[in-house]
Amino acid sequence: MSEVGFVFSLSRLWHVAGGQVILILAGLALIFVDIWLSTKHKANEGTIMGWLTIFALMATLGHLVFREWSLHDIVFMGVFSAEKFSVFVSCIVLMAGILASLMSIGYLRNNGLARGEYFILLIFAVYGTIALVQSVDLLMMFIALEVMSLAIYILAAFLKGDQKSQEGALKYFLLGSFGSAFFLFGLALLFGLTGSVNLTVLAKTLSVGIFEQPAVLVALGMIMAGLFFKMALVPFHMWTPDVYEGSPAVITGFMATAVKAGAFGVFVKLLFVTFTPILSLSGQPEFFTTVNLASLGAYWKPVLWWLALLTMFFGNLIAVSQENVKRMLAYSSVAHAGYMALGILAANAEGRMGVLFYLFSYTLMNLGAFGVLYILDGKERGAQTLEDYRGLGFKYPTLSFLMSLFLVAMAGLPPTAGFIGKFYVFSAAIKEGYLLLAALGVLTSVIGAYYYLRVIYMMYMKDAVREITPGPVAAPTVIALVITALGIIYFGILPEGLARIATIAQQSLAFVF
Repeated sequence: MSEVGFVFSLSRLWHVAGGQVILILAGLALIFVDIWLSTKHKANEGTIMGWLTIFALMATLGHLVFREWSLHDIVFMGVFSAEKFSVFVSCIVLMAGILASLMSIGYLRNNGLARGEYFILLIFAVYGTIALVQSVDLLMMFIALEVMSLAIYILAAFLKGDQKSQEGALKYFLLGSFGSAFFLFGLALLFGLTGSVNLTVLAKTLSVGIFEQPAVLVALGMIMAGLFFKMALVPFHMWTPDVYEGSPAVITGFMATAVKAGAFGVFVKLLFVTFTPILSLSGQPEFFTTVNLASLGAYWKPVLWWLALLTMFFGNLIAVSQENVKRMLAYSSVAHAGYMALGILAANAEGRMGVLFYLFSYTLMNLGAFGVLYILDGKERGAQTLEDYRGLGFKYPTLSFLMSLFLVAMAGLPPTAGFIGKFYVFSAAIKEGYLLLAALGVLTSVIGAYYYLRVIYMMYMKDAVREITPGPVAAPTVIALVITALGIIYFGILPEGLARIATIAQQSLAFVF
C-alpha cells in the first residue's frame, strides 16, 4: 500500500467514500426536516420524507456508478476502498434501499405509521451496510456493522403495538449482539497476533508462517461465526423466522436483501483478500508469499461445505411446513443463503461472480414478493396465511400474477433471473469438484419449488374461504413492483451484461490496496 493511502484529503475522501458522505449528510438533514414537517405538514410527513430518502439514495447510487466505479486511487487512509467489488455490492444495497423506500410510502400509510424517523433509520441502515462493504479495516467493519445493526433493530420493532414485532426485535438484538461479540473477539485476537487490522497487511503477515498457529484458526472461526449470524446460515439462523415474521413487511424484505448483501459482500472480501492466495495474482512482489494462504482452505472449506448443505436442506425442509407466507419466506431466505455459500465455497472466479449475480437477482425477487404481500395484507397481519391466498388469482389477477412471478423466480425456474443465479453457483461448484454438494443443492431446489408453487396453487386452484381486502396501492409501490418484475424477466433472458459487470467486480479483489 502506498504511503499516500494514509494521508487525509477531503478530495480523496469525496472520491473514495463520497457515497457514504452523501448518506451521512442526508440522514442528518432529514432529522431537521422531520422536526419541521412534524409541526407544519404532519399529514404529508411520511410521503415527503420518503421521496427525500429516495432522492438521497439515488444521488448516492449515481456517485458510485459514475465516480467510484472508474477509480484508480481506491484506498482512503487504509480504512475504505472503492474497488469495483465493493461498488457493485453497494449498488445492490442502494437498489434495495430505493425499492424499500418506494414501497414504504404506501406501507406506512396503509398501517397508519407515517412517521419520518422510519426513513432516517432506513438511510443510516443503508449507510452502515455500505460502510461495512467498503471497509478494508476490521475495526471499521465492526463499527459499520453496529451502525447497520442498531438501525435495523429499531426498524424491526417499528410496529410498537404489535407483540410479534417487539419479540422479534428483542431476539434479533440479543442474538445479533452475540454475533457482533464473536466478530470483535476474532478481530482482537488477530490484532494481537499480527499488530494490524488492515486486510492486506494481515494477509502478508499471516502468509509468512503465522497462519499455521491454532490461534489464527480460532480468530478466523470467530470472525466467520460473527458474519454467519448476519448471513443467516444454519445453525446461526435462529433469529431469522421470528424477526422476519414480526418486522414490518417492507423492512423484512430489506433485511432479507440489503443486510444479506452486505454480510455476504464483506465475507467474500475478508475471506478472499486475507485468508486465501488471491492477492498473489496481482503480480506485486510484496504479495507473492500470500500463495501460502492456500493451506488455510483445508480448514474453512469443509466448514463451509457442511454449512451450505445444512442451510439448503434445513431452510427448504422447514419452509415446507409453514402455513404463514411471511414465515415461509423467512426460511426461504435461509435456503438462499445456502446457495450463495455454495458459490463462495467454489472459491473461483465464476463462483464469486455467481454470488454477486445471485445477490442482485435475489434483491429484485424478494423485495417484489414482500411488496405484493404488504398490499394483500391491507394492514400488517391482515392476510399472511396460505388459507388467505385461496382464490386470489381471479379476484386480484395483477397482484397474483406478480406474486407468482416472484415465487417462480425464487424457485429458480426459467426464464427468470433466479434460474440464472442458481445456474452460476452450481456450475462453479461442479467445476471445483463439489459434485455431491451440487447434486444435493439441486435436490433442495426441487423441495423449494414445492412450497413456492403451493402458494400459486392456492391462488389459482382453490376457492376463497374468507374475504380478503387489499390495501390501497400507492403509486411509488407500483413503480417498485414494475422495476422488480421487469428486472427479473430481463436478467433471466439477457443475463450476459450483468454477469460481465459482476465478473469485472470480483476480479478487482486481487488488486485491492
